[in-house]
Amino acid sequence: IYRNMLTGKFKKVLLISTGALLNSTSPLQGETIPGVAHAVSVESGGE
Repeated sequence: IYRNMLTGKFKKVLLISTGALLNSTSPLQGETIPGVAHAVSVESGGE
């Protein structure tokens, strides 16, 4: 991705990582497992 941004192939990139807030007892107790995601937008600024 980085190389493609350097060559100008990509102008904007959105990176998203996901996960779950989980402990060892939640599934055994039938509780829901909340999810979380973080997004980072990267834009090339040079011509």
